[in-house]
Amino acid sequence: MSRNKEDKAVAGRDRRVLELTDRLMEIEQRLIPTGLHIFGREPARAVSSDALRVLASFDRPEEEITSLPQLIAAGLGLGSYAMLRGEALSEENLATRERIDRLARDVIETFFDHRNAQPSLRCVEMLNEGGCAIDRHQLEKLLDFLSSTIAGMESSREADSLAAALRGQYVEPGPGGDIIQNPGVLPTGRNTHAVNPYSVPSRAAVLRAEPQARALLDRHRSESGRYPETIAMVLWGIDNIKTQGESVAQALWLLGVRPKRDALNRTTGIEIVPLEQLGRPRIDVVMTVSGIFRDLFGTTMELLDAAVRSVAGLHESDEQNFVRKHVRAQMSQAGDDFDEAVLRVFSNAPGNYGTNVNFMVNDSQWNDSRELGELFVTRKCFAYGRDSRRKSFEGREAKALLERALARVEVTYQNIDSTEVGIVDVDHYFEYLGGVTRAAEKQSGARPAIYLSDSLSPDRKVRTLEETVKLETRTKTLNPKWFEGMLQHGFSGVAEIEHRVTNTFGWSATADAVDDWVYDEVAATFVLDHEMLERLRRLNPHSARTLVGRLLEAAGRGYWSVEPSTLEELRRAYHDLEDRLEGVVVDA
Repeated sequence: MSRNKEDKAVAGRDRRVLELTDRLMEIEQRLIPTGLHIFGREPARAVSSDALRVLASFDRPEEEITSLPQLIAAGLGLGSYAMLRGEALSEENLATRERIDRLARDVIETFFDHRNAQPSLRCVEMLNEGGCAIDRHQLEKLLDFLSSTIAGMESSREADSLAAALRGQYVEPGPGGDIIQNPGVLPTGRNTHAVNPYSVPSRAAVLRAEPQARALLDRHRSESGRYPETIAMVLWGIDNIKTQGESVAQALWLLGVRPKRDALNRTTGIEIVPLEQLGRPRIDVVMTVSGIFRDLFGTTMELLDAAVRSVAGLHESDEQNFVRKHVRAQMSQAGDDFDEAVLRVFSNAPGNYGTNVNFMVNDSQWNDSRELGELFVTRKCFAYGRDSRRKSFEGREAKALLERALARVEVTYQNIDSTEVGIVDVDHYFEYLGGVTRAAEKQSGARPAIYLSDSLSPDRKVRTLEETVKLETRTKTLNPKWFEGMLQHGFSGVAEIEHRVTNTFGWSATADAVDDWVYDEVAATFVLDHEMLERLRRLNPHSARTLVGRLLEAAGRGYWSVEPSTLEELRRAYHDLEDRLEGVVVDA
């Protein structure tokens, strides 16, 4: 090998090591639940410490609080922590980030150790010893915020509030959501309220949405070389309650509009963002909306419909306005009128909920994956909005129109906004995002790119579905910290493990998004390890059998290229579990 080739090989290897280190740091720092919530019980210190570490990693401008990593970076004379994370990977860059993260962990631990005796002084002393001249005033504001948060964690009112409710007494109201996004949800045990639908999307949601929508477009542009003309976006009610409409704001930004407000901060309409300010084409957005969103955000659905209609009516070129381009093409080619060609907001029929794709997958009641896409369209083909005469239509069946819209989809997209619930924790993610992906693939003949935005860290990354499945598999399903925490809950814990395996399989069924190694490692961890399989069987034999059966189904449907010896061992394990459940084999 020539010296030049050898140097390139070494540089490539070093680059790969840096990328691997970066991935490992991401996995290490990700916040995960380590057990099920026990009603009325406050979290252990380790859980609270991890939660506070993540809480402290966000700037909170509404309270004039600077994030802990930024305070430490400034104290070390490094300037902006966000810029540091955005720099190209290098050994020095990773070492600096590790140093900041280590000091941040030390601050949280010191805070816990001395929270009742001048914690800011102790933290400043510890940081000074580490060469960090932190701004004590800013640190005190952050620690005061953490003190009130931990007080809320330790003040569960769940049992008392339940007893009060059963006696017919008043239960204090409080907001719902994820504590990382909104620590105001603490203490728990209050009567959860939602959000004022007339304020959606909030000003904060609009500010957060613009960079996230830009990151989505940049990610796809970097991979495909151009902007996507049509994006199918999933909107859920609960998620938009938590974020005060961040997904709605993203849809508006993709269209190139912003909400208008009145003196009472109510959203009253939309304002067109000029193309010169937008700096890109207007993206066509097909919105599939959950039944809960439909029920809670009727005015918001009308706002979204009005936004699409306004953009479609602009006198702009087809290269700069994909909504107008597609509406005109559909009117010309399919003979639809404007009111039909412009429909983009779809949900269930009034009174109906869900796609039922999850039920079909979980019950193995399908032969061809195209059936899943067909079911999604059948359930979600009801249009909502107002026509050109401002006459409202709610739940108008429009299957052919949804199919035409989906035939143009190049990207499917959804937000993740909770540390508690990821895309393989519940089956709703694959029934919606997976379902619309399979439906778009059925109509267009090609699988669209699939992205998810992750607002669980300050980076607010946009990942592909495949990247997200791998990340959640490593941080939860195959993480002993996670599955051992679940096994402490016995029967229910095994059920949670089985649900994750089944939901992972759901992403194979709807999007072919699961690598062979995921199933290999799941089998090795929970089935081929005979001691582990026996633990699962004794705690919950029904879920243990379902878990093994789901692995066999993944292999049988061609989603997993499994070694014959492994497949045979899985079959033996399944038959043994079945025999024991049916009493053919009795434990000694």
